[in-house]
Amino acid sequence: MDNLTGAVLCGGQSKRMGTDKGLILLDDQPWAQIMFGKLQKINLPAYISVNASQQEAYLKYFKETDLIIDHIAIPGPLNGLLSIHDHHPDRDILLLACDMLNMKQQTLKTLLAAYHTHPGLDFYAYHNQQYWEPLCAIYTAKGLKEIKNQLLTDRDHSFQHVLNNGNSFKLEVIDPASFENRNTMQDT
Repeated sequence: MDNLTGAVLCGGQSKRMGTDKGLILLDDQPWAQIMFGKLQKINLPAYISVNASQQEAYLKYFKETDLIIDHIAIPGPLNGLLSIHDHHPDRDILLLACDMLNMKQQTLKTLLAAYHTHPGLDFYAYHNQQYWEPLCAIYTAKGLKEIKNQLLTDRDHSFQHVLNNGNSFKLEVIDPASFENRNTMQDT
């Protein structure tokens, strides 16, 4: 895992939630910190992806060196992933959403095992028989460089498009609870 880095995606606008999801507290700990800890438990150096307006608030919980500010001029979560890639262009990235609090360590370990036993692919992600689960996935530096090169010609910046059109390894979702996103206050 020498070339693998973890990242928690927190830079969204949280419109459905109405508040910054990464800073919602669970047992006095922000969601972003909980997810950051999940990456550290599998021995990955980890970063937090935020937009510029969030930086000050996140500095209450993280060191400045833990934060990577979104700066790619595209809408959506791919902005965060490519911003992390800009900071670490030679590293592969295990990306997690800040609101997937039910993520099991075994789900992460299975993803890591696929990454290690099937080298040479661009992306490693779970698929639930309908669509990809892109916010618990590994994106290689090679694959991210290709995405970045295609930004000028490709108008679809969705993770589904990226994973459908890339050299992607598909893992079957065994534990659906790991992939539950919390998007409204009723989900908390």
